[in-house]
Amino acid sequence: MHKVTVKDIPGLDLGDVRRDERLVTIINNISNDPGGSIPKQNKDWYDTKATYDFFKNEGVSIDALKDVIKQYGAKQVGSECDLLVIHDISNISYNNLKAEGLGYLDNKEGRGVLCYSALAASPEGQPLALVYQHTWLRDLKDLGKSSKRKRLPFEDKETYRWYDGMDEVNKLLGSGVRKVHIADREADVFELFYHAFRPHTELLIRARHDRKVADGSHLWTSIAAMPVSGTATLQVPDGTGTKKRAVTADVRYRQVEVLRPRSNGASYESVVLTAIEVLETNAERKDGDDIIHWRLLTTLGVDSLAGALQCVRWYSFRWLIERFHYVLKSGTKVEALQLKKAESLQKAIAVYSLAAFRVMQLVYLSRYHPEASCELVLTAAQWKTLYILINKSPVLPSEPPDLYQAVLWFGRLGGHLGRKSDGPPGLKTVWQGYRQLCNAASVYELTNLENLGKA
Repeated sequence: MHKVTVKDIPGLDLGDVRRDERLVTIINNISNDPGGSIPKQNKDWYDTKATYDFFKNEGVSIDALKDVIKQYGAKQVGSECDLLVIHDISNISYNNLKAEGLGYLDNKEGRGVLCYSALAASPEGQPLALVYQHTWLRDLKDLGKSSKRKRLPFEDKETYRWYDGMDEVNKLLGSGVRKVHIADREADVFELFYHAFRPHTELLIRARHDRKVADGSHLWTSIAAMPVSGTATLQVPDGTGTKKRAVTADVRYRQVEVLRPRSNGASYESVVLTAIEVLETNAERKDGDDIIHWRLLTTLGVDSLAGALQCVRWYSFRWLIERFHYVLKSGTKVEALQLKKAESLQKAIAVYSLAAFRVMQLVYLSRYHPEASCELVLTAAQWKTLYILINKSPVLPSEPPDLYQAVLWFGRLGGHLGRKSDGPPGLKTVWQGYRQLCNAASVYELTNLENLGKA
């Protein structure tokens, strides 16, 4: 994978040139050895110590790294005019780590960091960039005081993270880009739909609440009573993100005026949205398969079944951020870090997230641009080494293989069997194969690069 340089991150300024250079070195080290420990990722004790010192350094702020993610993400998005922005919150768990300052997670025993991320994708579902991230710690003194938190103003509630995250992305990408913000049920917050009144901003949220609508009925009860508008066939990924099952579902939709909840002090009395219900009708489902039942609310204008199905398809891309979190946790093993302070861990999460997205993007680029040269992402030494490892021959082709072929070879190195029934290699086998390649390519580079591939 090509190295990140200081020039790739516009406005990078951590207060010292050496810090800037250390940041890109850490990103490249993680990218070249996803899943390796900090000592393994660094070539010697000096670099290992410099990495630990970077995360401990009080001169490197969490906010500064948050800006790095935004600016790097904005550059990767480039001149795109239409974007899907997928939001989610994940628990980064450090239950067995005695780090100073960790907060509680979803129960009184869990300890770790809350991580809100936003990922930009094309309307076709290709992940383009990590454009926003925010981490925070729940104060242990607030544990068990949920009733008190419910009485707080919206700006002081944890649910405000959704509103603030979308606001930050809007500011970053500007009003000239149409943004469709996509999120799961946790984001079914009435105030969030105020973004509907922002230029070029749309929302597509999976609903959790059965709210009241202007005609006095309950929203989803009234939608369920409607005739079926049409049927859709969805391709739903399995837990690995590689295989998919076909799901036939009934689709219902209509425009609704959702009323402000009675206990809510918001200034808007109501908001006009389109409600879409997707209910699986498959007679045959394998044991363990969850039935698909999506209830979606969107600010997008939907006046046809085709429009409703487009929203359903876009919502299905929410899976991308689940895959990002999978790579971050299982791929880079961010939860295995042994840093001593929660603030250091928050900084590390930001840096590891940048590397995790790069590894994830390698896989998805091969799916959306299979015929592109693998030199789009790999160095000459890497693809030549990969060819020799797979083909057991020192004689190289005159042209590099395409990106899709290179990723298939990564899969083989990582244990993917490549049978027709297996589908393309998943993220796990690709990063395992890529990790092997990086180690092998380093050996070749250290020997005689000029003679690499010559008979």
